[in-house]
Amino acid sequence: MSTSLAVAKKVDEGGSLKPVEEYVPFVEKVARRMARRLPSHISLEDLISAGVVGLMEAMNRYDPNNGTDFEKFAEFRVKGAILDELRRRDLMARDARMESKNIENAIAGLASELGREPEEDEIASTLGLSVDDLRTKLEKLTPVKVVSFGDIYPVNMPSDDESPFDKLAKKELKAGLAQAIRKLSVRHQQVLQLYYREDLTLKEIGRVLEVTESRVCQIMSEATLRLRTLMKVKPPAGEKSRRRGRRGPSAR
Repeated sequence: MSTSLAVAKKVDEGGSLKPVEEYVPFVEKVARRMARRLPSHISLEDLISAGVVGLMEAMNRYDPNNGTDFEKFAEFRVKGAILDELRRRDLMARDARMESKNIENAIAGLASELGREPEEDEIASTLGLSVDDLRTKLEKLTPVKVVSFGDIYPVNMPSDDESPFDKLAKKELKAGLAQAIRKLSVRHQQVLQLYYREDLTLKEIGRVLEVTESRVCQIMSEATLRLRTLMKVKPPAGEKSRRRGRRGPSAR
């Protein structure tokens, strides 16, 4: 970060941006907001360092003549750089990645077979687990699913170089997401609302809903997996029959 802090970026003859070090508190503010939703082992300093990379990119691309406030312009790239760093670190171990995919596939298969969103006990039964075991697995996946949901719902991030096609695609994504959320249970909708709209932490949500923080973790993971399933294309033809064959004719 030391090299970056010595840089100042001129934008036109009429003025200049402040030196990079004067924007570091802004980057730190963004990083702290994102850190609230991440596991404690992720260092805030690492997030800030990644954010400064995004800040430098924003400074290189900023044009004051378009009338956009610099910090508003830069926030998108600071967040993007931090997310890139999180992806680079690969928060999910291979086993956890497979676990997440197995649960997601079970939800998708059951939804296709039943014609509705499956209940928690049905998902557990399909996976050969007890409900408690399923909840334990979901709780462990929570930090990763938070980042994953950000990947499928980046629509709150403005972009200065969006084309009309991009704007239309984003509008359609919002509409599709809203429709998918309406298919979730009331409890899933409540948790997503409190987390993404009200910006509460998992612990704060637990107090509001009068459940433990670990239960909020489980609900969050399950809601995100269900949304990812609902936002995807239907399973290929034949998947339903293959699943039935594996479970046997008498299985529910």
